[in-house]
Amino acid sequence: MKPQRPLAPLHHVRYRPEAASCPHCAAALVYSHAVWAKPIQFLDGAEHVTNLGFRCSAPACPFARTVYRSARAEARQVKGSGYGLDVVVRIGQLRFTAHRTREEIWRALREPRDHAPIQLSERHVQNLLDVYLAVLRASQQDLAAAVAATVAKHGGLILALDGLQPEQGNEQLWVVREVLGGAILGAANLQQATAECLGRLLQPVRATGVPVLGVVSDAQESIRLAVAAVFPGVPHQLCQWHALREAAEPLWEADRHLLVEVKQALRPLRDVEERTRSHDPGAADLTSGVVLDTVLALRQTVRERGTLPFDFAALRVLDDLRALGQSLDRCLQKRGSHGWRDSGLSSSAPWTGLPNGPATWPTPTPGSSPSGTRWSLPLIRPPSDSPPGPSFAPGSRRTWTT
Repeated sequence: MKPQRPLAPLHHVRYRPEAASCPHCAAALVYSHAVWAKPIQFLDGAEHVTNLGFRCSAPACPFARTVYRSARAEARQVKGSGYGLDVVVRIGQLRFTAHRTREEIWRALREPRDHAPIQLSERHVQNLLDVYLAVLRASQQDLAAAVAATVAKHGGLILALDGLQPEQGNEQLWVVREVLGGAILGAANLQQATAECLGRLLQPVRATGVPVLGVVSDAQESIRLAVAAVFPGVPHQLCQWHALREAAEPLWEADRHLLVEVKQALRPLRDVEERTRSHDPGAADLTSGVVLDTVLALRQTVRERGTLPFDFAALRVLDDLRALGQSLDRCLQKRGSHGWRDSGLSSSAPWTGLPNGPATWPTPTPGSSPSGTRWSLPLIRPPSDSPPGPSFAPGSRRTWTT
C-alpha cells in the first residue's frame, strides 16, 4: 500500500459551482455531494481542496440529475494527481526553458527559493512532465486562435509540409508548419507517407477555415496529391533547396571523387609519420617536429566535409593544401634557421604543392640518424591549366637534406 504523504495540517478550501441557478429551467441549484476532495500541493503551499457538486432543485427539470461543479476548482488541479497545475507548469518551464535535468528539477522543487517546498520523488517528476506535454498539446488544439495574428497581418497562411526519418525502417515524423509566423500546426508519426495519411494531417488546418495562400514542400508525389486534394486551387511551390540540391548532384559526385584522390595521394604520410617516430621517438630533433606538424596539418586538411548544394569540400581542401605548400616553399627558401643546430636545408627547387604521385622515404642505413636522412618526393608534371613554374625533366626528383 502506498504510504500516506506526510503533510502539515492543511487549510480546507471548498468550491461550489459558479452558477447559482439551473441553466435549463432557472430553478435554484442545491448541494448534492462532494465530487472530489483531496490534498493538493501548490507552489504557494498545500491545501485540502473540495469540489462540491450541485443539482437542480426542480424535480420536473429534464436535467435534474446533472451535477454542476466548480470550473475554478477543476482549473487548479489535474485529475488523478495531488499536485496543482502551477506545479506542472513550473516543471515544464524548468525543463524546456531552463533546460534542467530531471534531478535538477527535483532538487529545485524540494529546496526552492521563491515558493513552498514540494514533496515528490525524482521519478514522479517525469510523470508530471508527461502531464505538462499533454496539457500543452490540448491547449494548442485551437489552431484558429494560434494563427489569428498571422492571418490579420498577412491575410492568410503559407504552409510547409516535410518529414524526417531518423533511421531506416522507423516511423517518419511529419510536421505542418506555418512559414510566416513559425507556428507548428500539426505533427504525427506516420508508418507510411501516403497521400491519404498526409491528407489527414492537413485536414485540421482546413477545418479552421482560415485562408491558405500557398504550400511549400519537396516534389514527393504523395505530398502533391495530398495538397491537391485538401487545398484544391491553392498554389503549391516546390522547395527551391531541394531543386538546387538535385541540380548540384553531378558536381557533388565530382567533388567527392576529387577528395578521394587527394586522400589517396596523401596516404604515404602514415609511413612518413611512423618512420619519423621510430627514429626519433621523443622528437628531440627539431626537424622531426616540423615533419610531424606538417603531417598533422595535411591530415586535418583532408577531413573537410561539404554540404549540398554549393559547399564543396574538395575545393576548400585544394585551397588549404595550396596555402600549406606555399608555407613550406617559404620555409625551404630560407634554407634553415640559425637557431637550429645541424640545420642545413638545401633544395634545388621550392616545393610547389601536393605531388600527384606517391611519396617515398628511403630506409636509412644502419647507424644513421633522422637528421642525416634524405627525404624525396617524386616529381610529376603539373596539369596543363596550372600556373607556370620551374620546369623539371620527367621522372626527376626534388630532394632536400638535413
